[in-house]
This record gives sequence, C-alpha cells and structure tokens, in this order.
Amino acid sequence: MKKSVFYITLCLFTLSSAYCRAERRKVKQNFEDMYRSVPAKLTLEDSQKTGVTDSVTYTCTSGARFSANYEKTGSKLAIFLESAGAQVTTTVIENLDSLCIYYAPNAKKEMIVSIKEGEGEWTEVPVVQRQNGLSTVQMPRAGDYSVRIARGDNNVYIKEIDYFYIDLSECPNCFLYKPE
Repeated sequence: MKKSVFYITLCLFTLSSAYCRAERRKVKQNFEDMYRSVPAKLTLEDSQKTGVTDSVTYTCTSGARFSANYEKTGSKLAIFLESAGAQVTTTVIENLDSLCIYYAPNAKKEMIVSIKEGEGEWTEVPVVQRQNGLSTVQMPRAGDYSVRIARGDNNVYIKEIDYFYIDLSECPNCFLYKPE
C-alpha cells in the first residue's frame, strides 16, 4: 500500500510539473518592420520623439529621435542617439530578464543602459558586446523594470530591441520571488 501511494504521488508531481512551468519568452521590437506593417504596430508622436507599440512606449529625450537615413541605417527606421546626452526610456516591462540591442553602424559602440523598478533610482547595468552591431544586457534578477538607453562616446542608431521576460501565464500557482 505504501509503495502504491508513493508511486501515485510521484506520478502526480511529475505530471503536474509538465503542465505548469514558467517560460522565458521574447518580444521582438524591430522598429522598421513594426512601423511599415499594415496596420502599423509602431506609431510615432511628438515630432518622432515618442514611439508607441502595444507593449512598450519609447520616449526619446536630449536630442534622441526616431528617424531613417540611407547612410546611417540603410533607410531603416531606428532610434537615433546622435547628440551628447541623447537617451531613450521605456515604460515598465513586466518580468524582464534580459534584452538584446541591435544597432548601426555595425561596429563596436558603447551604450549606457540603466534600469529602474517603480519609483526607485536608476541603476546602471553591464552591457556585453556580443558582436559588432549587437549588445546584450542581463538584469540582476527578473523583475518589472523601465529601461533607459543612453548614447556613449559615439553616435549609435538602435534598429531593434528584443526583450526576454519570464512568462507565468501557463503557471497560475507560480510567482517570481522579488526580494525587498
């Protein structure tokens, strides 16, 4: 009898974990593709300083803007960070784990990435240069963050940002532990 209960319990735990788990998902934000899609998935406002999508709103400040230029981005829409202090800030992205930033020109470029939880302070996070034209950022832990990307020493044109987040929709009893 004890062996039967043990095996039944073992089967229940095994089966329940197969149907209930948190997963890492990606939201791709390619600005050119989103802007040119029909209907448009990216709308530009405030003289091309604000970009609105269904999941993220981008606010450009200090000279940053959405633009396209043949020589700089191959006529593809991008966030232009050309002037000193230029930056773009996102609205809160829930359960954010990491992000990849695709940019032009295809050379190593420095960007300063900071995150903020709620009304807290901006905290700079390390940016890893994976290859020319691609930088990645790993959050200290998955959480609800606003992201700010600022120009480094040289001009940079952000063509796409891929957000990786923890999806808990398939696991109603799961939660992300967020220490205070």
